[in-house]
Amino acid sequence: MTDVAAVGAATSTTRTPASPTNRNLDMDLSTLDTTASAEAGAKMEVVHPTTGAVLVQSDGKPISVMLAGEDSDRYRKADRRISNRRLATASTGRRVRATAEGIEADRLEVLVACTISWEGIGFDGGEKECTPENAREAYKKLPWLREQADAFIVDRANFLKA
Repeated sequence: MTDVAAVGAATSTTRTPASPTNRNLDMDLSTLDTTASAEAGAKMEVVHPTTGAVLVQSDGKPISVMLAGEDSDRYRKADRRISNRRLATASTGRRVRATAEGIEADRLEVLVACTISWEGIGFDGGEKECTPENAREAYKKLPWLREQADAFIVDRANFLKA
């Protein structure tokens, strides 16, 4: 019968931690920093909600939304505003009642804060300028667009350079 602990100890390898004199990095994690690129934003091409085909404008260019990512200052500020509002309510001694509608409204505000610009977004008969009010309205009227944008901003791969 083999002693499993002895086999494990005999076959395990130990890696020497980096020290000031041992700076041989296998991976420089700063190459995976997404904060600057998340703040600058990335272009999300809008796709048809059922076919998945990229939607295009009359000139053939894709309909797109420039979005800041979850590592951006925009995202963090909006998220903190929501948290601070909840904490302020809780500190009054009143019972905080979370509702699905409240959570959805909070999520919408983060998404609006992360919407930098867009090309070709139109609803109610015409193209709309990218403003916080129009972004809020678009995401409310077009839940499939909101879902696409929401999924895009939390996917860090969209903000890492290949």
